[in-house]
Amino acid sequence: MNTSLEDDDSLYSTTSVNCEYEPPPMTNVRFWLVTVFGSTVSFISIVNNIILFYLFISRKQHRMNHNMYLMLLAFFDIFVSTAYICLMSVNVLSDYLQSPMLVRIWYSYMVPMITISHIAMTTSSFLIVAASFERYCLTVNSTHLPFAQKNRKLIAAVAIFLGVISKGTMGLEFQLLEPEECAGLMTAIQMDYRTFVFDTPYHVVWRFWLEQFIQFFVLLLFLPNKANKETFQILFQFQHIVTLLINLRRTFLYIFLIQNEKSNFHATARAATRTLVMVVCCYLISNIINVALTIWEHVDKQTLVTKYIDLYAIAVDLVSLLTTMACACRLPIYLTCQSALRGEVKKMLIIKSVLVYNLHKCLIESSEFHDILNFLL
Repeated sequence: MNTSLEDDDSLYSTTSVNCEYEPPPMTNVRFWLVTVFGSTVSFISIVNNIILFYLFISRKQHRMNHNMYLMLLAFFDIFVSTAYICLMSVNVLSDYLQSPMLVRIWYSYMVPMITISHIAMTTSSFLIVAASFERYCLTVNSTHLPFAQKNRKLIAAVAIFLGVISKGTMGLEFQLLEPEECAGLMTAIQMDYRTFVFDTPYHVVWRFWLEQFIQFFVLLLFLPNKANKETFQILFQFQHIVTLLINLRRTFLYIFLIQNEKSNFHATARAATRTLVMVVCCYLISNIINVALTIWEHVDKQTLVTKYIDLYAIAVDLVSLLTTMACACRLPIYLTCQSALRGEVKKMLIIKSVLVYNLHKCLIESSEFHDILNFLL
């Protein structure tokens, strides 16, 4: 699933016509870690992000404010979580069961699926950067804030475009071989990289520096500023309203109402900032192993794949699992940090539950009516 999945596949595939199948290391452990636990986490993540996406897209206020980034993030997280099951879980399951049929099914969709999943993951990271930039501008009262707020759709489109450009080439990196000698065996389909991947600067410049480090360290630069600055700024319109009310000597009731409105606004701003800080932290933590593993691969990959092969196999699985867990944690983070959003989700779930119950009740009554009618006839 993650970029390390490519290395994971290269471990378990052969580049020569060799029909001998060697089970991957730690298959039993990886079955429980990836296929069982990982699939469960992915399913939870899919459900959570479907709820979030429906909530954000069905309400205009969310589509028009900073939550637009979170809406798109939930949309791409659905793809990431689905891809984990299709790519990682099925792959490990095919090795665990040693099923040539599952292997063939897996290879039939692997290339487009891994390309789409990496586009989704990269786009998600750029969306987090965009949301962090706007929140940072609001926190420090930057002059760039009006631009960030008025051009959310354009910024989001650029984030998606960068995700497609940076990862869209993955579909061209792989080639699948089907040796006739291996027909019907686990090695009936073998994967290899095309020559340009490692024989040109593409690997170092594009795959290593751009894909691994730029996204990670750009987010790392935003986080300290957000953590050390005040979590909110008093907006001028509220200051003007309060000043006007004081000058006009309005009643204490009006003053109290305006101050209460300010307090609610500041609480909302703090909650939004806290939410984004936790999302960024979650993203960074989920990518620490990936960055460390990528550095090790470029420094001394031979030692990694020979002396520490078991550790390498588990680490690759953890990279993808942590990415999916980060997707699954977004809904709990939002509900923990934003009480208003928590109330909206609760209200939406209650309404949907009542609708489902009434629909089920109508279906039962309709079925009973038809049974009675058939009995009478």
